[in-house]
Amino acid sequence: MKFLALIFFCFLFCHTRVKSQVLLNNGGQINAVSGAFIYVNGDVQNDNNGLINIDGSGFLGSAELFVTLDIVNNADISANGYIRLLRHWFDNSNFSSSTGTVFMEGGSQFLGGTSPTLFYNLTLDGTGIKTQQVDKFANGVLDLKSLHLNTNTFGFYSLNPSVNSVIRTSGFVSSANGGFLSRTTNSNGTYLFPVGSTANSSANIPGSGVFRYRPVVINPTDAFQNEYSVRLANLDATNETPIGYDRTQAEPLICSSNPFFYHQINRILGASDASIKIFFDPATDGTWLDVARWNLNAPLWQDMGGTALVNAVPLSYINVSNWTDFADIPYILTKTGISPPVINTQPTGGCAPQNITLSTNLLNNVNYTWYANNIPIGSGSSLNSVFNATGCYDITLNANDGNCSFSTTALGLICVEQSPNAAFSANPSVLELFDETVNFINQSEGADNYTWNFGNNSTSFQSDPIVQYDNIDGNILVTLLASSPNGCVDTASLILIYNPSPIYYIPNTFSPDGNAFNQEWKPIFTTGFDPYNFSLLVFNRWGELIWESHDASIGWDGTYGMEGMICQDGVYTYSIQFKTPQSDKKHELTGHITLVR
Repeated sequence: MKFLALIFFCFLFCHTRVKSQVLLNNGGQINAVSGAFIYVNGDVQNDNNGLINIDGSGFLGSAELFVTLDIVNNADISANGYIRLLRHWFDNSNFSSSTGTVFMEGGSQFLGGTSPTLFYNLTLDGTGIKTQQVDKFANGVLDLKSLHLNTNTFGFYSLNPSVNSVIRTSGFVSSANGGFLSRTTNSNGTYLFPVGSTANSSANIPGSGVFRYRPVVINPTDAFQNEYSVRLANLDATNETPIGYDRTQAEPLICSSNPFFYHQINRILGASDASIKIFFDPATDGTWLDVARWNLNAPLWQDMGGTALVNAVPLSYINVSNWTDFADIPYILTKTGISPPVINTQPTGGCAPQNITLSTNLLNNVNYTWYANNIPIGSGSSLNSVFNATGCYDITLNANDGNCSFSTTALGLICVEQSPNAAFSANPSVLELFDETVNFINQSEGADNYTWNFGNNSTSFQSDPIVQYDNIDGNILVTLLASSPNGCVDTASLILIYNPSPIYYIPNTFSPDGNAFNQEWKPIFTTGFDPYNFSLLVFNRWGELIWESHDASIGWDGTYGMEGMICQDGVYTYSIQFKTPQSDKKHELTGHITLVR
């Protein structure tokens, strides 16, 4: 059933109850003066230049229109009183209000139509989500109470420059990418943008993600008129669509950025600087220290500077002081610190082992850790390290100041060439004669050039030389220097032991008769014995020891005992024991001596 209104007047204290499904004003005039109450248990549709006037002053006593379903305005509605709506608002023509309030009191409701309605006051009440389908405006107060206003891809414009033109208990404004909450300012007061979201996508589908209320407060620095807009993008900025703001693309001093959300902040009109406070919850969002803004021309995140962390309850915030450049709208919470460290060591190549000093510029309160091919090798601003294994090493330096951790990698900074292994043997290695020929057997690996020093003032470049030694009088040090094709060298040394065979003469008779000749008996050694490991024993025919000496220079004078008793003519037995100088080999010589007086 429809209620067709041509001209309808409801004066003071008039109460009208329309039970039809649709109150259709088809070109007529409905005028509800102050004190009037119109209750429509259905839809209100205003067509064909019709006029609905809900009169009042915006306070108690104003006329009131209560609609249980939709309002569809295709003509003119003037409402300085109250409109209470339990379902959807579709404004396709003209709505005017200088003092009135529209109350959205139902469940989930649309603010739609083709016309960007200019409310005076808009109050969200009831339950559910209030979703825009077109831009909407308020000249008075937007009262969110505890409700969710979803602007979708549209803007909600609060045109009243009062700091209290947007109020709430726990309500918030969410927006898909392209949508926002706009506020006009004309003072340096505190303007709250109560933005939040229950979605984690650019489309901002309510209830599809983690809820976050992360407001922004803007304090203009002067009282000129400006217009600022804010949107909470409750998602990783990298995943924003259609254009992502890659968090890995950032100035070097930005070590990390908020992966959970970012804000779009814009100055639509005006030229005033402003301080911006961006709020976050340290318990769930992590702790942040700075703010960066996306530079569309670079493109990358750039530190804004002039920021300060303020810890508060329930939300902390970063304050950006006196910001003026609103050319690009994405803003994100960050951590900044030291710049990536500089590796001062120049590229180095050489033979194993390589003893390298790695260094960087020392900064206070910074910890440094060095890595070679991703394996830690030490810490500190300067590090000495030995590289033995062949190959090239990527050197990474990590610097950590407690807030940020930055790394720098120098690819192939240290290259180690394989060094040869010099080795050889000699045949013979022990020399027993004054003149010897020695064959040298080269056992080196990884070498193709050889330099020999044979210890007798002679050299050679052969691989396996043969050397003649003459007039040998002691041990000989032989050295081989082996060179690889890449110029690396190694040395090996070997001592040729000179251990000559003993040469001696042992007389078999002597005559200690007091003349000048042949008065004592002793063996005569030319070479091959150690004078410090020598003993000489003389025995009589019955095997009794009658004389001994441990000094090869002292001979037997033919006496025995302490008193020097003269021995009789006859045959005596001797035993000589000695060692050669270069070994522990012990020699023993025995024989007979004939004593003749």
